[in-house]
Amino acid sequence: MDNIPDEIVLQVLSFLDVHDLVNCQYLSRRFLDLSRDDNIWKLECFDASRAESRRRRLRVDPTNTQLQSLRSAFNQLSGQPPQPSGQVPEAKLSAAAETQRALANWDPSYVHDSVTFYDEYIHRHAPINIGWFTIPGDESLEATGLGLVQDSDNNPKHLAASLDDGSVCVWDVRPRYLDSRSSQGKIVGRSLPGLLTGGPRKNQAREEIKRIMTETGTVESVSIDNDRGKGYFAQNSTLVEVDLATLQVVSEETFPFPIAALSQSRASGLVVGTNWTIHIHDPRNKSRSAVNPSLQCEIIGGPASSHASLSQPGPLSILDRVQDESIWVAGRFTHMLNFDRRCFPKVRGTVHSGGRISCITEVARPYVPRSLDLLQDPTIAVSDLLAARTAPGSTILAAGEYKGKGSLEFYGIAPSSSGSVVTESYRNRQTAASTRLLSVAAHGYSTVFSDGDGNLKWIERDGMTTIRAYNINESVEPLSFNQAQSTAQRPEDESSQGDIVQKIIPLQASAGSWSNKRVDTNQSDLVLKTGDGRLGVLGFGYDTLYTREEDEAVIETTEERARRDAEKQYRETLGRALQSQADEVRFMRGLGRIFGMS
Repeated sequence: MDNIPDEIVLQVLSFLDVHDLVNCQYLSRRFLDLSRDDNIWKLECFDASRAESRRRRLRVDPTNTQLQSLRSAFNQLSGQPPQPSGQVPEAKLSAAAETQRALANWDPSYVHDSVTFYDEYIHRHAPINIGWFTIPGDESLEATGLGLVQDSDNNPKHLAASLDDGSVCVWDVRPRYLDSRSSQGKIVGRSLPGLLTGGPRKNQAREEIKRIMTETGTVESVSIDNDRGKGYFAQNSTLVEVDLATLQVVSEETFPFPIAALSQSRASGLVVGTNWTIHIHDPRNKSRSAVNPSLQCEIIGGPASSHASLSQPGPLSILDRVQDESIWVAGRFTHMLNFDRRCFPKVRGTVHSGGRISCITEVARPYVPRSLDLLQDPTIAVSDLLAARTAPGSTILAAGEYKGKGSLEFYGIAPSSSGSVVTESYRNRQTAASTRLLSVAAHGYSTVFSDGDGNLKWIERDGMTTIRAYNINESVEPLSFNQAQSTAQRPEDESSQGDIVQKIIPLQASAGSWSNKRVDTNQSDLVLKTGDGRLGVLGFGYDTLYTREEDEAVIETTEERARRDAEKQYRETLGRALQSQADEVRFMRGLGRIFGMS
């Protein structure tokens, strides 16, 4: 076998099914590399994709006039010219050429992507499991915010979270290798309770500290400065700077209104959004002074040299782009605001969404318009699609709500002489979710988002085609590999009255930065923060995530188990009541439209 060229071995491996292909990786190092060939797994992903399955179902027998009429009507509704009645379209492409065209149309990879299709197949079909972090303390503590600490190579290192007792806790979330499992999920540091609220020096009661930490309900309340080793924690109207090495407070700054969102920190500072204002916080400016809260009325109508005033309250997410020094602010208002750092606080422009956005993030890939669909428009060449994928630019992902339903929005950003501008956009407000979307992130070659029913859904980069869905409240036994493949592509939203995912942070190691070790490619994790204040890591495969059988193991007593069951039953009852109320609201809204039409 050692004398057989790699090309012949790859040709043989291409005829194996997935199970046998995985088993071949255990034969030798050579077969490990060959069995993970990108082209083989790319075809496996394509053959098992929902897009290819739909294409095969839509194949119409040219001799069947009824199906041909149905296709003609569908094309007409889609804006395509219908075929003349009784005329059968000519077959312009062979079956192989049509398949190659479909493969190019589905291919989610871009020129500068580094994720392998072996990982992508695991993301799409392997079993999902979640490991929950142990939050220290005798009481039942909840996390109010979290941020990811990275090393100099932008690899995930630690997870820093603020707890509702005013403390800061740090966990180890380094990439999971076979020789580093003992450190996975380990607590590497925790401050004293009340650190963020001044509790130790103000003798605050536990109830008062919890009220301060949970009063605003801000999701984007933690920002990490990896270069300086500092963390910024928002609690009510105060921004607390903490040294992550010593877990001691470095500085505090008070803002005129409760802090609603923080951007990711960088060398020139971070952007702070309050309910009514936007500020640029520069930690290098030691002469800055705290804003007197008594000047709330004057700061709205007074000089705006250091802040931007909002005409509507409620920023929920801030994106600070380094490429063009622009700041994007989204929230409960129906527009995304675009500021220029160099001309702050002047608004450079706005983008109308129509929905209320909960989260915005950016991926370094251009947006490909849906008009370049090779299957819907046969006149488009493959080269046109490839040109759009190699064009300069990036994409802003936005998750929110529009008229009671989830709204997933893509905005293509292209560089221009006056700064980046939005060139294309797409809004999925039909099939994304039946409830509000809470968070969104890029994960491998797909996009993942969470909704108000506790669902996590992965979709293709077209923003519409579902890959798989998972509900964090499901309590099921681990599935076999074949069962996982059959259940991985469930598109339906499974309503739940349990917990929800408020924030998603991908854990992705930089390519080539751990060259002396083999990365466990079965794991490409997502950090989750839930509405109940739990922190967990979602991964793929059969290994249980972040479990520790040492002194950190928690033994649940009968009383604790009964209390937990009672709390779960209460949450489910309250969730059903809220769901019923939402259904009534949607029903009455529909009656209003019907009576209006009549």
